[in-house]
Amino acid sequence: MTRKTYIIAAAAALGVIGTGLTLSMPARAQGAVAQAMSAGAVGEQADGYLGIAGSVSAAVRSEVEAINIKRRAAYTDLAAKRGVTVADMAAATGCQTLANRVKAGQAYRIGNGPWQTKGSGPVALPSYCANAQ
Repeated sequence: MTRKTYIIAAAAALGVIGTGLTLSMPARAQGAVAQAMSAGAVGEQADGYLGIAGSVSAAVRSEVEAINIKRRAAYTDLAAKRGVTVADMAAATGCQTLANRVKAGQAYRIGNGPWQTKGSGPVALPSYCANAQ
């Protein structure tokens, strides 16, 4: 199977479990990380993880790292259950997140490209995200 096939299969699996994946932030992180996201200093990435897009405090950086550790644990568990790689599971989730959860004004990044700010239209997704919306 190709990477694209794995990602599409993983995305289909996400449709079944939807928001059950731990993409939401822990309550204690919601304030600082949410503010950093609103300011464009923290953003979602196509790889399924949060990234630092600007200048943030050490506390925000630590919370982003903690959130990403929890995401990786969730991706690892789901990947084992679905028979796909962790990277493909994370990318499938990243596709869903970029398509459905990034709000106007928030930062996001595709691959190793530059950070972008979402406007009023949809995010231009990578080709492997064809079935993410």
